[in-house]
Amino acid sequence: MRVEFSWEPEAADRRDALRAVAPAVRWAPAFAVCLVVVAAVLLLADNTSAAVLSLVAAAAVAIGVPWQASLLYRDTLSANQRVRATADEFALRMHGMGLPDELAWSCMQSWQETEHGIVLRIGARAHGPVYAVPHRAFALPSDEHMFRELLIRRVGPTG
Repeated sequence: MRVEFSWEPEAADRRDALRAVAPAVRWAPAFAVCLVVVAAVLLLADNTSAAVLSLVAAAAVAIGVPWQASLLYRDTLSANQRVRATADEFALRMHGMGLPDELAWSCMQSWQETEHGIVLRIGARAHGPVYAVPHRAFALPSDEHMFRELLIRRVGPTG
């Protein structure tokens, strides 16, 4: 069984992958808003120093969590760079500037399906590279189904 697919990476693909592998990224903005509300209450209670501390914490959460996640889970896909890929029983091959030529299935840590695509975690390290393969990469639904079957058979169930 051999599956061919291709796509042009978009920023939304990267965000989807980060939300899948680092759930804190999804909740960071809401938590930062809560800290801003706490700061407002503290200002009303005339506790300026605690309010300032709460605002600093809100900024750290809103900026720091997504930034840290993007540093930990790097990929080499850049926007406007067409990626062509093939997958068979032996490996996943991705062709594009700066991409590894061949990824043996044994190198893949795990995979996860999201609303927008399939997220692949590569390497044995906890924070290895992450690649998002969007649903739009597949010409036919049967191609995506075959790719999913390969992932289940060669990497294991989603998780």
